[in-house]
Amino acid sequence: MTTASINDNVAEIRKLNQYVGAFVASLGGFALGISLGWNSKASIVLRNYVDASATEIGLIGGILNGGICIGAILIPFIVGRISRTNILFWTMPVLILTWTLMISNRRQKVLLFLIGRLICGICGGVSCVLTPIYVAEIASKEIRGRLLAFFQLLVNCGVMYAFYVAHAIDEQRSVWRYSAICGLACLSIAPTKLLPESPLYYLSRNDEIGAEKSLRWYRGDTYDVQHEINETKRLVLTHSKKFNLRLLKNRRILRSMATCFGIILGQHLCGVNMMIFYALMLFETTGSGELTGSEQTLVVGAVQILVCLLAAFLVDVLGRRILLTVSSLFMGLFLILLGWFFSLRDSDPEYDDIYFWMSPTWITLIFAAFNLGLGPISWSLLGDTLPEELKTSVVSMAVAFGWLISMMGTLTFDEMIISLGSTKVMWLSAAICWLIALFCAIVVKDNTGKSLIEIQEEFRIESNGGLEET
Repeated sequence: MTTASINDNVAEIRKLNQYVGAFVASLGGFALGISLGWNSKASIVLRNYVDASATEIGLIGGILNGGICIGAILIPFIVGRISRTNILFWTMPVLILTWTLMISNRRQKVLLFLIGRLICGICGGVSCVLTPIYVAEIASKEIRGRLLAFFQLLVNCGVMYAFYVAHAIDEQRSVWRYSAICGLACLSIAPTKLLPESPLYYLSRNDEIGAEKSLRWYRGDTYDVQHEINETKRLVLTHSKKFNLRLLKNRRILRSMATCFGIILGQHLCGVNMMIFYALMLFETTGSGELTGSEQTLVVGAVQILVCLLAAFLVDVLGRRILLTVSSLFMGLFLILLGWFFSLRDSDPEYDDIYFWMSPTWITLIFAAFNLGLGPISWSLLGDTLPEELKTSVVSMAVAFGWLISMMGTLTFDEMIISLGSTKVMWLSAAICWLIALFCAIVVKDNTGKSLIEIQEEFRIESNGGLEET
């Protein structure tokens, strides 16, 4: 196929179904966001009315992260046996049963909450790994970065849903009604069953007819699929290779692995996930201006969604490196300002009355900066930064590693605030964000506008698993 005909073919690509497919595949992120946001309200109820200890509350929050680690690690063992959309779909009945367990926990036993949160986390870990891989496989290169940002967008929608339900119901002594409405929303995952498998999956099963049907659904009936079928066949050959230690001598591969681990580590060390877990408590203890703590969580939820939509639009225009760097720099700035406000308030409590607007403003801007880059674009990097030989395994390890760090942070959040003070914790987080910005500017490579086969060829891996001479 000539360059001119390829360009004409690109112009004929129908993109609507790609948006639909990416959105539906990302609905597991919505369920994960609900689980993240649930803890904000539930932790207050358990602390005030169930007499749960600080350790138990920390475990209920942190065990979700542990479950995500387990779910992420499981993916390489099951992804070759069960199709991508089936795996995503079957998280739904598991989640429904798990939320039913938590709803039936009328006596609010901590152990049952721990079991439920662990299983919710496992389902979330499956989605964290599998969704970026699937979306990258179905997306055309012109909009791949935008579609990969949908996962974080749906996570934010889930968090917003949990915050809104908590505000509307306002349960004070139990969480079973709150849990029931949260669990019911997991039915939204059902449409994943209707999605066609990715062309790469079909071709890995030697089903070229299925691959053509999938491409025509995602690209349109007038699209000439043969060129992309041929490219995907080349990807399948690399995808089926066994792991070779010689690959780790490839500097390009090491850089791509460092990018994935570094960005995921930064995503969890910046402190945003801990703020989501304890958002309501955070606003009630630090002040939220003229709004109640519950109302302020709704403001944060809405800001997250709007900024994430902006990031999804900008990622294929400005590129990932720019958005990641700017996002991390501004997060650091707003964390410094929040820590400065805490230091002023500690030295003179009157500052809390005079500058009551500062705390909610800086916290909201921290969330906004996170969702401009570090939140949504991390998933883009997982989807198309790595070679096919290593993608599933490395993405799985990176996600598990990141959420393990997040779990440790969640479990020690209260202790850090007590031992270091709010000011130092914020400034430490700011320093981490600026290190992330430096890392993004130097290490992250932007694959915007490249096809998966073009990205694969840049690693210069020979057919026998060795490395080409550079």
